[in-house]
Amino acid sequence: VNATKGKIITYNNEPINAFFHANSGGTTELPVNVWEGGSGLPYLQVVETSGEEGYTQYSSEVEFTGEELINKLKEKYIDIHIDFTNNEDLKIVAYTDSNRVKTVKFGNHELSGVETRTLLGLKSTNFEIVKENEKIKFKVKGYGHGVGMSQTGANTLAKEGKNYEEIVEHFYIGVEISEI
Repeated sequence: VNATKGKIITYNNEPINAFFHANSGGTTELPVNVWEGGSGLPYLQVVETSGEEGYTQYSSEVEFTGEELINKLKEKYIDIHIDFTNNEDLKIVAYTDSNRVKTVKFGNHELSGVETRTLLGLKSTNFEIVKENEKIKFKVKGYGHGVGMSQTGANTLAKEGKNYEEIVEHFYIGVEISEI
């Protein structure tokens, strides 16, 4: 804390939006894939965050019966219909560059990974869907939106001996650490 007193992270001499999250699940995300209008921040790129797999508390599973899943989705999509015997009716359709879920097909609707995360109470958009014994499991890696600095990733880098400047520059590309 004392080493960073009076310092600020800047890009092109302007303060950055220093977004952060708990755990990326291995790779950070672009803001455009999380927030509408989330572009124009070139210092927020996809970066690997090795070492996060050791934080097992950030792996989670959410399980539904078919009826529970449909009822959850009907809170917003009243006309939703999913044929669970058809593998094409429940599947991940597209991924982002960081291998997070971009689009999911739920029967007659396609939802973004972000909306799916919100509606189903998932900790991240870094998930897979597994059908098992009449249940639908969402196996989730990480916790948070995934944009910017991963707190557990930063902790891992610190434990490897990296200083705050190296950690900041790992997560925020092309930035400078300036005096206020």
